[in-house]
Amino acid sequence: MRFTPLSCLLLAGLTLFGCAGKPTIKPDAANPIRTLALLPVVNNTLDLDGPVVVRSVLGAQLECFFYSVKPTEETDRVLRDQLGITLGSQLELASTRLLCEKLGVDGVVYGSLEDFNQKTTGIYNSKRVRLRVKLDNCRTGATVWKNGIGVKREATTTDSLLKKIPGAGNAASALGAVASVASSISDRNDTSLPKLHGEEIAAPWEDISEGNSSAEMNLALGLGGKIAGKALNSPLFSETEAAVQILLQGYFDDGADLIPHGTMCPAGPLPAPVKQAAPDKE
Repeated sequence: MRFTPLSCLLLAGLTLFGCAGKPTIKPDAANPIRTLALLPVVNNTLDLDGPVVVRSVLGAQLECFFYSVKPTEETDRVLRDQLGITLGSQLELASTRLLCEKLGVDGVVYGSLEDFNQKTTGIYNSKRVRLRVKLDNCRTGATVWKNGIGVKREATTTDSLLKKIPGAGNAASALGAVASVASSISDRNDTSLPKLHGEEIAAPWEDISEGNSSAEMNLALGLGGKIAGKALNSPLFSETEAAVQILLQGYFDDGADLIPHGTMCPAGPLPAPVKQAAPDKE
């Protein structure tokens, strides 16, 4: 994949560029990391498609931070053929230095997926995506950035038949509210996560339910063909793109304020200018 300013401008809309009071992404010419390999995501869930969705969205959005992201198909081929690695959980078998040497990049991105599920009961419905990411410098082997995020979208609904029964609709709404409160308490107590390639990375929850945030951005409009079909068709695609956006930006827009959430991903250097061929001499 190759960085294209126009597609990233469309992707980010008014949220990342030119919006008063909000951080903007600017290239950092001093950053030695120009090329990235997005490694297979460690899957700590039971969903087999979740890592594909996360990796596809993450790779596309990283290019808008002025990095050149190695195609995941090529990364997977090198890992499989030269190191026998096909899963994110197998990355512990290789050092960062070895991965960098085989992949020929300036930096590698590790990721783990902790939650990828939806619950529909008819009264209380929820969608949850929780992930963590870190960026390592290939030359030094040091982690230069890390962040984690859990996003949840909750809604309480009542069946049309229940609404016709006096008191039933109110009772159902009350049950939904109780479920939502119990969920929030559980989230606050959920702090223990395994290390990600030797790093302790927290992933606190943010609520992107309607009325609680403006985090959902319809990002797919600007991604062109960079998002895999499987990702676009995922019932949790919207939550995934919101999670990745908050994770990379380092803040959460709750609709009224910008709330810090970790730190913004460092921007890469400005892409090298494209050299034009000299005109033929007559």
